[in-house]
Amino acid sequence: MARDRSAARPARSRQSTSRRAAFRLWAVPTLVIAGLFAGAIGLQTLLAHRHKTPIGGPYTLIDSANHPTTQARFAGRQTLIYFGYTHCLDVCPLTLATVAQAYTLLPSERQRPVPLFVTLDPERDRPEDIGLYTRRFSPEIIGLTGTAAQIDAVAKAFHVTSHVTIDPMAGHDMSDEGKGDYRIDHSSVLYLMDGQNHLQAILPADSSPAAVARALTPYLAKR
Repeated sequence: MARDRSAARPARSRQSTSRRAAFRLWAVPTLVIAGLFAGAIGLQTLLAHRHKTPIGGPYTLIDSANHPTTQARFAGRQTLIYFGYTHCLDVCPLTLATVAQAYTLLPSERQRPVPLFVTLDPERDRPEDIGLYTRRFSPEIIGLTGTAAQIDAVAKAFHVTSHVTIDPMAGHDMSDEGKGDYRIDHSSVLYLMDGQNHLQAILPADSSPAAVARALTPYLAKR
């Protein structure tokens, strides 16, 4: 008569098997999460050191006083650049508020980067509009707009992705009366550029003010 080997297996062996199974259940998600973090760090490093397709470049835009503005205006000064638009309901105001608060946490002996807010919505964001918008968060933030071609060029240089979504209840009305009926889904990161307009770091826009301040500080020159 054949013996039931599973029934005869020692309890300790079954417990060991259970522990190994439990470890696998715990270890696999942990390794996946660790891999994602490592991938995110690796991606940021890759973006910051790519030579074939560099991030950033010369730009010609318009400030809130309707003056032409190029990267030469900030020569010798670091800039912290964010792309968004004034009709954004969530991530853009949150990011600008975060930057404004982060600047209050930077060491006083370090020179602050010039914060720039570049619109992805030149159709609605006229110079006076973007000036009023940025001043709500901080007088330090410089709002920049331009023609559609100018905005497209700078967004391409910084590898910014965006997509216009029309409100289905409003149809496809892009006239003056219907300008508020679309949103722009866009990538959301902070670009730290050095005094020669070269990329130094990419910061996630969803960080806390303290985290942004900590990330910026090592790059800042002493006054």
